[in-house]
Amino acid sequence: MVFTSIPFLAFLGALALLYRVVPRNWRCLLLVAASYYFYWLIGHWFILLLLGATLVTYFAGKSKSFLLVTVGLLISMLVFFKALPLFKTGWLFPLGVSYYSFKLAGYLIDTYWGEMEPEKRLLPFLAYSSFFPQIVAGPIQRPESFLPQVERAEGVSFYTAVTGVIRILLGFFKKFVIADNLGQIVSFVYAHLSAHPGAPLALAFYGYPLQMYADFSGLTDIAIGAAVLLGIESPENFNAPFAAVSIREYWRRWHITLTQWITDYVFTPLRMSLRSLGQPGMILSLFVNMILIGLWHGFRLHFAVFGAVHAMYLTIEALTQRSRNRWYKRSPLANRITDWMGPVVTFHLVAIGGVFFFADRMATVGRLFSHLFDGWSALSPEFHLIIDQPGHSLLFLAAAYALMECLDFARRRFWGKDVILTMPRWGRWSVYTCTGLAFAFTILLMLISSQKSNPFLYAIF
Repeated sequence: MVFTSIPFLAFLGALALLYRVVPRNWRCLLLVAASYYFYWLIGHWFILLLLGATLVTYFAGKSKSFLLVTVGLLISMLVFFKALPLFKTGWLFPLGVSYYSFKLAGYLIDTYWGEMEPEKRLLPFLAYSSFFPQIVAGPIQRPESFLPQVERAEGVSFYTAVTGVIRILLGFFKKFVIADNLGQIVSFVYAHLSAHPGAPLALAFYGYPLQMYADFSGLTDIAIGAAVLLGIESPENFNAPFAAVSIREYWRRWHITLTQWITDYVFTPLRMSLRSLGQPGMILSLFVNMILIGLWHGFRLHFAVFGAVHAMYLTIEALTQRSRNRWYKRSPLANRITDWMGPVVTFHLVAIGGVFFFADRMATVGRLFSHLFDGWSALSPEFHLIIDQPGHSLLFLAAAYALMECLDFARRRFWGKDVILTMPRWGRWSVYTCTGLAFAFTILLMLISSQKSNPFLYAIF
C-alpha cells in the first residue's frame, strides 16, 4: 500500500474519521493497531523485527546497564540489512528499518545522556517507533516531540484536517506532475548515455537533483499531512535547499532530520573527541560524518564517493571561512554577489554530487562529464519520443517546478496552522471548497489514469 494509491487514501481517511470519534484514551491504541496493520501489509513478517526492536529498546531504556549495548544491537541490525545486497542473498530489505532504528537509537542515547526520562508507558512508545506516516521515509521525529502529542491524543478540528489534506495534495503534485515526469527523462538518458550528445546529458545532470527534491519532499509532504490528520505535528524535513548559498547551509535545509541526527549523535561527539588534533580532527570528523550519510543509503561504493565529495566541499568551505569573511568585510559588493551567486554555485556542486549518487559505475560518471557539453546534434528518435510527450515538455516542467516553489514559499511564509481561522467566512469556505474539489479531481485522475506512479526514490532506503 503505497502513499500515492487509492487504498492508502481510503485507509487514511477511514482512520482519521475513526480517530476523531473514538474516546481519547483509545486513540493511542488505534494508532498502534493501524501502524502495525499498515506495516503488515507491506512488510509481512518483518513486523516481528519492528516489534522486537521496540520492546528491547523500551526495556533497555529503563536500565543503563543494557542501554549502550542495545544501541550497538540496533546499529548492528541496520548494518546487517544494509550489507545483505552485497551477498546477493535475495532477502528483502525491511521497510523503514533505517528510520525506526535511528529513532530508537536516538531515544536510548538521549536517555543515557540524561536529556529525557525513560518512557513509562509502553503503548505510546509502540506508537512512536511504528507510526506509519513516518516509517516509510521519515521525517525522523525525536521522542520528546512525538510522545507528549500521542499521550495527549488531542482530537483534530475540521480546519486542521483541511491543512493536512492541502499538504497531502502538495505532495501528490510534486510526485505526479514533476518527479515522475522528470524521472522518466533522467532514467532514459542514464540508461542510454552512449547514444546521446551533450544536451540530453545536461538535461539529466540538471534534472536529477530537481527530480530527487520533488520526489522526496513530496513524500515528506504526504507523511506530514497524514500525521496532521491523526493529531501529530511532525518536524519539517526540507527548507528550500536550492536557495542555500553554501553546501553547509544546503545540508541544514536538505533531509533536515537525518542531517540533525547524524550531527548530534555522530559528528559532534566525534569532533569533541578529536578537538585536540585541530584542523585534521575537524576534517576527519567531516569525512566520517558525510561518508556515513552516503553509506546510510546503501553499502555501495558510489554512495561512499558521494559522501566523500560532499565532505570535500565542506572541508574547503570550513578551511576558507576566515579568509572569505575578511574579504567580504573589505568588499561588501563581493558579499552581495555571493548572496546572489551562492545558490547557483551550490546547486551545481549538488548536481555533481548527484551524478556519483545516481551512477553506480565510474564509467557512467566519466561518460557523462566528458560529453556534457557536446551540443544538441544528432538527438536520437527514442529521445524525441520521450521529450515530445506533453508531460515531459521542458516548458511544462519548468512552469510546474516554479509553481511548486511558489507554493512551498507561501506555505513556509504565510500558512500557519491557524491561518484559516483568521480568514473571513467567505475566505474559509473558499479554501474548503477548493481543497475538496482538488482532492476529488486528484482521485478522479488516479482512477482513470492507466499509468501508475513510480516508487518513491527514498522509500527504498
